[in-house]
Amino acid sequence: MEQKQQLNLILRSDLITRRLFWCLLGFELFIVFLDVFVNHYNWSSVGAIRRMVNITREDSLSNWFSSLQAIVVGAVLWLTSVGVNAQMRDNYYKWKSYGWAGIGSFFIYLGIDDAIKFHERMGTAFKVLFFDNDDTFGTGVLVRAYDAFPSYTWQLVFGPVFVSIGIFMIWFLWKELSSRKLWYWFLVGISLYAVAVGLDFVEGLDGSQYEEMGITDFFSTSNHRIRHMSKALEEFLEMLGTTIFLIIFLKNIFRLSGEWRIHITNNT
Repeated sequence: MEQKQQLNLILRSDLITRRLFWCLLGFELFIVFLDVFVNHYNWSSVGAIRRMVNITREDSLSNWFSSLQAIVVGAVLWLTSVGVNAQMRDNYYKWKSYGWAGIGSFFIYLGIDDAIKFHERMGTAFKVLFFDNDDTFGTGVLVRAYDAFPSYTWQLVFGPVFVSIGIFMIWFLWKELSSRKLWYWFLVGISLYAVAVGLDFVEGLDGSQYEEMGITDFFSTSNHRIRHMSKALEEFLEMLGTTIFLIIFLKNIFRLSGEWRIHITNNT
């Protein structure tokens, strides 16, 4: 068989990241559109279709997309760790590689967590085992904190851990991202996550919070509708934050080297 001419594929990193961002943002807005109109306003009479696009369900399109996106971010960070390790000249680079791998593992965990609702279920488990059981002590620090905390239990249990990891990422990426502009964009992404958690905190209150804050009267609608739209906004902010993280880390990994070469041969 005649040998084919060598194929050179040239991709511009800035063009890739720009188009990827707009494609992902467009898909996220499409997910919100499907939830609001097809599901919430009953554009479809088929219950299975509405459940599939319901942004609040674990088995929905949005949950699949959000989980997959976070895992991809983790994979990019692990690839960054490999790239940094390949450039290693001393133990300093070794520890940098571990830092990238650790952050990558955290994003992979977030993707798995989002898929199975791990933190929500573990929060419920803590509530049942430590706070709702009549046999447990009733005057400890944890019990007093639980009694004073007005929202979901998972935020009380996982909140300090997530905040600590967030502080570490801010410090580590301040030192390691290839440009200060990328670090500022990272702050935008983590701020979107923080706002989403804030919305989740409000959702976990006693149930009449939207009426008490005057939101239902302002929009002349029901508490149920405001709650659903708040959940849709929360999920959208999380997806947008993850998109920003993906673009940031892709730009960073592309800058590890001026040129990337992948050689695929069929020589035997």
